[in-house]
Amino acid sequence: MKLGSAIGTVHGLVNDAAHLYYTTWQTYGNRGDLGEIQKNGEGLTALLSLELEPRGLALDQDRIYFTEGIRLKSEPKTGGAPSLIDANFSSQSIASYADRVYGVPGDYGPYDRVVVVFGKGGEAKELATSPRPVSKQEPVGYSAIVVDASGVYVTDSGRGRVLRFPLGGGKPQTLASGPDKPFDLAADDSYLYFDLAKKGRLMKLEKTGGKAQQLASGLVENARIALESGSLFAAFLGESAEAPRSLDKVEAEGGIRAKLATVPSDHTVEAITADRACVYWAEREAGSGKLTFFAVAR
Repeated sequence: MKLGSAIGTVHGLVNDAAHLYYTTWQTYGNRGDLGEIQKNGEGLTALLSLELEPRGLALDQDRIYFTEGIRLKSEPKTGGAPSLIDANFSSQSIASYADRVYGVPGDYGPYDRVVVVFGKGGEAKELATSPRPVSKQEPVGYSAIVVDASGVYVTDSGRGRVLRFPLGGGKPQTLASGPDKPFDLAADDSYLYFDLAKKGRLMKLEKTGGKAQQLASGLVENARIALESGSLFAAFLGESAEAPRSLDKVEAEGGIRAKLATVPSDHTVEAITADRACVYWAEREAGSGKLTFFAVAR
């Protein structure tokens, strides 16, 4: 089902019980939007017009958190004026947990950091900083972040690691070392799931660390992944460059893969999220700023 259309590049797509929330950026128009889409297909609403590029996007029960340039801001789900939480958060990927927001820089800036701030405002605290290795091939930074009661989990694309940081800060534990550019990240109670940005592999790793297990191959480059109720969702390549791509489901237990939707070969899946009923994604036409948001039963 088509849920709505927009213009630009999608950097964030998240959902709650009734809505999807997204951030877009128009490079040529030099403007962006924070928007809301009703899951029932009844429309799309631009909530805020943004002057600086938005990247990170996260939710809690009442508020939407987003980055605008290097700033971290929030917006009530019910509407109203946005609030500035931190003026120098400098994160392209963020996660909300308890009453805090955590972030990592992606490829932005000269060094890697894990930062946290109280969701209602206050001084941001760096949990860790690290010099970034020189690399000619992106991604090179701390790419993605997931937070739960057991810690802060980060994919380090530059050094080929998956890391766990204590919630209160301190030295990280290396859970996996050697994966080639781990990129997007998801987690359940016992496992982490990540993909390799250039090699198109979907991996599974125990939260305690060890050897990562391959669940699937053939993902598109820099694929975004979503996890919900024991299933992972991502975009996969077609049999040739001209063949249609697909939006597929991969079972976290066993790696069984099933096709859910066809994606034209000249389209890219820029963001993806899921709930217990459906998978939602943003699809952009090549050579065009036109975006379409879709849903399919899972």
